Amino acid sequence: MSTRSNIIIKNGKTNILLYRHCDGYLTGAGQDLHDDLKSCYFLFHDGEDKRNFDIAKFTEKLLNQDGNYRIDDQLGGDIEYLYIFDFETNYNDARHYNRVSLKSIEVNQDVGFGRGGKRKFKTLSEFQDAINKARKENE
Repeated sequence: MSTRSNIIIKNGKTNILLYRHCDGYLTGAGQDLHDDLKSCYFLFHDGEDKRNFDIAKFTEKLLNQDGNYRIDDQLGGDIEYLYIFDFETNYNDARHYNRVSLKSIEVNQDVGFGRGGKRKFKTLSEFQDAINKARKENE
């Protein structure tokens, strides 16, 4: 049986809703989302900005994964996990259109068929710690 999930990418009033049909649990989709976001630090001509992310690159990376994710218009009724990535724009000028900082990552298991509560993380490393803890609990 598949573990379904939705992912919401929030930036101000803009919400992008994605659906993932399988491996939606924390050590599956959660780890993939972590790794994909971590690879999307905002790039300047002189290197990476480790405090900010490129939201366009993150979204593109998810949508180009051989069908793992699809854009949706409503939460799936059969999901067990809802991941909400909440960003804040750090626009300075035209070179910074897609530069955002992470406000929080929420993992909600009180949706659809999920039973596990809500957790909110302020940093990518806190999110990884929760994934590692879930991995240890499942061994």
